[in-house]
Amino acid sequence: MPVLSVRLLGPLAISRNDVPVTLPSSRKLRALLAYLVLAPHPVSRSRLCELLWDVPNDPRGELRWCLSKLRGALDAPGRHRVVTQGDTIALDLSDCLVDALEVSQAATQGIGTLDIGRLRALAKLFAGDFLDGLELERSPHFNSWLIAQRRRFHSCHVAVLERLVASLPADS
Repeated sequence: MPVLSVRLLGPLAISRNDVPVTLPSSRKLRALLAYLVLAPHPVSRSRLCELLWDVPNDPRGELRWCLSKLRGALDAPGRHRVVTQGDTIALDLSDCLVDALEVSQAATQGIGTLDIGRLRALAKLFAGDFLDGLELERSPHFNSWLIAQRRRFHSCHVAVLERLVASLPADS
């Protein structure tokens, strides 16, 4: 099965077998993708509409459009990654490589417990701020979430780099 990779640490990017997957330029679609990637459980449609749309004419219609585009980018024949059940939406990325999830798992495990090889691999995942360049006008709930995630991943990056520096041999 093709390997799907999602990069959130830096500008958002998706690739399948190292070939870039083109996403529509919609900032809301990209924000939706990132939010669903990090969501620990399925998210209600109303929550997503509240998070991303400032009372447009048809927030659910816009959400449906975004979901159809996400399916086109993420799903593969016989493999549906955009999962809807009733009023909730989730992403099944269990067989995907997601930089932010790798860093989150390492932070949960404890950065201080990781060996040097793992720390170096984590340091290479950081290609900039979380969702670098993606802010949404008139979406204060999303922007608050985005700021919190940027702070969290910045702290993880600092912790990884500090551990790497501490592992260097002292100059004599």
